Amino acid sequence: MQFYFPTSLNLGTEHSEGFHQELLRGLTHKLNNLLAVIQGFSSLILMTEDLDPSVSENMQHIREASVGVTNLSERIRSAGGCAKLSPQGLNLNEYLGLIEGAIMDPFQKAGVQLEADVQPGLPAILVDSSKFKELLMELLKNAAEAAQKGGGRCALKICGPGVITPAEQRRVDVLVSNTGSQIPPEKIQEVFRPFHGSKNSNHLGLGLTIAAMLSHQMNIQLGVASENNTTTFWLSCPMA
Repeated sequence: MQFYFPTSLNLGTEHSEGFHQELLRGLTHKLNNLLAVIQGFSSLILMTEDLDPSVSENMQHIREASVGVTNLSERIRSAGGCAKLSPQGLNLNEYLGLIEGAIMDPFQKAGVQLEADVQPGLPAILVDSSKFKELLMELLKNAAEAAQKGGGRCALKICGPGVITPAEQRRVDVLVSNTGSQIPPEKIQEVFRPFHGSKNSNHLGLGLTIAAMLSHQMNIQLGVASENNTTTFWLSCPMA
């Protein structure tokens, strides 16, 4: 397979020394403070007895919109590289068991089969556990939605050094794939760019951008290949 990587994105901070990340982090923090006020007062109004139905409906829309903006704000922070990470050794075999419910959730909602092939006795990887989960879930949700749309299946394969990457590179490889869809060659290099998603308007087009940024921050190599009606995302994670 021919893999493509988000090399066209300027994911590093070496030129700005973190200025833009600091600015974005501060702006979203201020925005969230204002949204909290809107959510709080709209909730109080909705608790009012004998509230006019039309007013209640409008306030509910205001509250739902403010919650949506809060969620968007958090995703923009991740996509902008504002997430603070605490890398440590993570035992994948144990960790996957702990988050099994979260892993299966998008596939159960989509009615899509997931085949898992996880090598036993994997060495620990050096990642931030919560952000690695966020990264993995972005890829799994993307695969589940693509498979549902194309009537395909999904697979998760994890293997230790020497199976995909050479043993001396000391990396653990994670492959997330789905059948039933294929990204056109002219679009595959754009999949990691923000707001370039191919899904409907209900999607923000930030999922794979967030995956690319989190991968960069954790020294994980992220690539995508799409051929023969199958799309595969590849994470190559450093050993602890």
